[in-house]
Amino acid sequence: MKKLIIVSVIFALMIGGAVWEILYTSSVYEQIYRGLSAVEESIDKHEDVLNEETVALTDEAVEIWEKNKNTLFCLGNHNVLRTVDEKLVSLKAMVHINYTDDAKVMLQVALELVDAIRNDAVPDITNLF
Repeated sequence: MKKLIIVSVIFALMIGGAVWEILYTSSVYEQIYRGLSAVEESIDKHEDVLNEETVALTDEAVEIWEKNKNTLFCLGNHNVLRTVDEKLVSLKAMVHINYTDDAKVMLQVALELVDAIRNDAVPDITNLF
C-alpha cells in the first residue's frame, strides 16, 4: 500500500509539472504574440517605425521575451528559441534606428516563429491530429 501511495504522489507531481509547463508556455507565447501584433498594428498606422508608440510596444514585447527566455530555453527547442531571440533582438534594433522595411520583415518572421512555437508547444485539438 505504501508503494502505491508513493507512486501515486510521484505521478501526481509529474502531471502537475506537465500542466504547469503547458499553462506557462502558452501564457508567455500568447503575451509575446499579442505584443508583436500590437507592434504590427502600430507600424501599419504610422509611416515609419521610429515613433513613440512603436518603440514602446517593441520594447515591451522584447522585455516579456527577455524576462522569460531562460525558463523557455529549459522547456523548448533551443535552436528554434535562439532564432526567435535573434529575430526579436534584431527587430528591437531596427525599430530604434528606423529601418522600416527591415523591421517589417523581421516582425513578420518573429510573428510566424512565435505562432509556430505556440502551435507546437501547446497541445490543442487542432495540432493533435
